[in-house]
Amino acid sequence: MSILPDNLIIRRARDSDLTEMARIHASSYPGAPLTFEERIRHIRENPRLPLEDNWVCERDGRLIGIFALYNFRMYRGESIIPAGGIGRVAVAPEARLEKIAYYMMKHAVEVMDQNGIPVSILHPFRHSFYRKLGWGLTSNIRFWQIPPQYFPLYPERSNMNPALTNDNFEEIMACYHHFAEHHPGLLVRDDPVWYETILKNSIAYTYRSEEFGGVEGYIIYKYDKLAKPELYMVSDLEIREIVFNNKSAFKGILGFLSSQRDQIRSINYHDHYNLPLEYIIKEPLTAGGISNMWLGAETARIGAAIMVRIVQLRRILSTVSYSNCSGEVTLNIKDELNPANSEKLFIEINSGKLDFKKRNSTDLSLSTDIATFSSIYWGALSLKDALYHGLVEIEGKSDDSFIFDFLNFPKSICMDYF
Repeated sequence: MSILPDNLIIRRARDSDLTEMARIHASSYPGAPLTFEERIRHIRENPRLPLEDNWVCERDGRLIGIFALYNFRMYRGESIIPAGGIGRVAVAPEARLEKIAYYMMKHAVEVMDQNGIPVSILHPFRHSFYRKLGWGLTSNIRFWQIPPQYFPLYPERSNMNPALTNDNFEEIMACYHHFAEHHPGLLVRDDPVWYETILKNSIAYTYRSEEFGGVEGYIIYKYDKLAKPELYMVSDLEIREIVFNNKSAFKGILGFLSSQRDQIRSINYHDHYNLPLEYIIKEPLTAGGISNMWLGAETARIGAAIMVRIVQLRRILSTVSYSNCSGEVTLNIKDELNPANSEKLFIEINSGKLDFKKRNSTDLSLSTDIATFSSIYWGALSLKDALYHGLVEIEGKSDDSFIFDFLNFPKSICMDYF
């Protein structure tokens, strides 16, 4: 483990820490709509996070920092790999700007490495902070606010039905599993996560066609009541999640949303897929958006999604299915928190099969930092763009075209919040 200052200790949380943990949490997340007692319960009773997976930082015997390390499982094509989720990072006001968060994140990377967790994800409080520590940007999220009458009134909406029973919920879970097998980055969810997080206090509708019989898609949402008393019959519809396994299910969901136009002012949706909705809806203008000559129609707000970090570079490269390419390359990846990733990797690919070789050099080398390489691995940043913008260097006299096939990863998404 790394050497900490003599007066710092990072250890697993205990029940006796809860009061101080809640104090630090409240000072870092003051906008969370939780009482002090609710913060304690939130830490103690999270369905995804036992108390012992929370960590605390002590200085001279007093708690000054906390973070959580979730033990996720992530879909990566045909495989499921361990993934470490970083959350609840907080530093007490009296200890800020003293590298406490840095020491905690370095410790988190070391713990994940020791436990064989090859990749990490997190929701950043500030992207630049985590990028310096090796987490890379992933794909954008587009936040849509669309009047329901702008959606096409597809006839497939007649196949949408409410999910009311445990059998219906089990079918939703099976639909998600099938979808996740074809969309890398999504997390495996057990029953407590579904019932206590995803479905709790929400409404779910499923799409089921006569041809297939099973659930082919679903939508989970809530109503957001408007503030004015005279608008008691009108609200916004806040989408928690949309999943569809074929075109008919997608059209059924959109048609269902269109049919809500009498009592819904706006459909609000955080789109992880970057769906081409502006080509589907009748008017590509967000609710309350502006339209002018310079911008055109304001369609959606764009945000940066979660960040991802490769913890174990060699293992991650070994778990990927590559296209039918062949060649050799040396990877020079700079990683401050995990020096093992900074060791040169001499890679040979033969008809899509990767092998690590013991040698001093290859004709081609690729150099970058672990944050940039993590973004490439997530499919959020193409090697072509990274090279053009100076984020990656390729050196050597051999044909480098195979590297673009080698590092052509599918786009990943993650729809879970933690």
